[in-house]
Amino acid sequence: MLAAVVITGGLAALIVLAVPSRDVAAALEGFDPLWLAPMLASYFATYVCRAARFRGLGVPLSLATLSGVSAIHQFMNRIMPLRTGELAFPVLVRRLCGTNLVEGLTLVLLVHLLDLAAVALAFLAALLAVPGARSAIGPVGTALVAASLPALLVGYLVLPSLGSRVAGRLALRLRDRRPRWAERLEHAATALASVRTVSRRAFVAAVVWTALQWLATFAFFWASLAAVGLSLGPADVIVGSSAAIVAGVAPVAGIGSFGTLEGGWAAGFVLVGLPAGAAVASALVMSGTSFGFALVLAGIAWIWLSRRRSSARDPR
Repeated sequence: MLAAVVITGGLAALIVLAVPSRDVAAALEGFDPLWLAPMLASYFATYVCRAARFRGLGVPLSLATLSGVSAIHQFMNRIMPLRTGELAFPVLVRRLCGTNLVEGLTLVLLVHLLDLAAVALAFLAALLAVPGARSAIGPVGTALVAASLPALLVGYLVLPSLGSRVAGRLALRLRDRRPRWAERLEHAATALASVRTVSRRAFVAAVVWTALQWLATFAFFWASLAAVGLSLGPADVIVGSSAAIVAGVAPVAGIGSFGTLEGGWAAGFVLVGLPAGAAVASALVMSGTSFGFALVLAGIAWIWLSRRRSSARDPR
């Protein structure tokens, strides 16, 4: 928590010192609230796509229920330190349908690998249309991003199988000395083997839902820029927001992701040619609205899921 406070405070101070506040205020004055509706629609669409992807990967819950789980999961990621919010998904699906915790955590890791692969692919494609950003990143940076793409996809296909084998071998070694640990590892190996089978069979569907999810995400980013009067092409939006996306998956983030998210966003859009004041203003709009949407949707989802569980326990 202390690290999050330091990061948020430090980056906020850096933004204030580096960017004149009058420039940011001038950009924020042009905010058009009519854009809130398309922003909310595109933001909510990302939850539905996440839910459909998890459903395709074998989580035995309805699309509506998984959308609610995704809402809570994403909000917890925004407020919990050290990415511990990721635990929300496996804990919730275990309560709702009995899915093994190891299986739930593995699914979260696999979809993150697909997410990063999608972002890397979109970023590389967008760089072709943004020469200034391409020259700033340089051939080495471009090559590193390109090399990450096959590595991420291989990780998706290989990780469950590798994890199952390692857990199985450890279970054999610990069977006599630590029977309880051996039993847990055997359960983990079985769960990972199940994930391996489902994830490979559902690979195409998972890729399609991942692509749709990021299409909705970039639409939200584009609408956030348009809300403050900034008109950018799809390639500029993808390149500019990529730094914010990478900052969003950092293991140590600011409070509510404030600081790291805005800093990455502002840096990315300055790279594609936006004035610093406008970049910071759009970062504040994007971050503030996404946090507000996440808070409201997670609250609604929590109330709805709690009532459903109560009704299931008491059919009267």
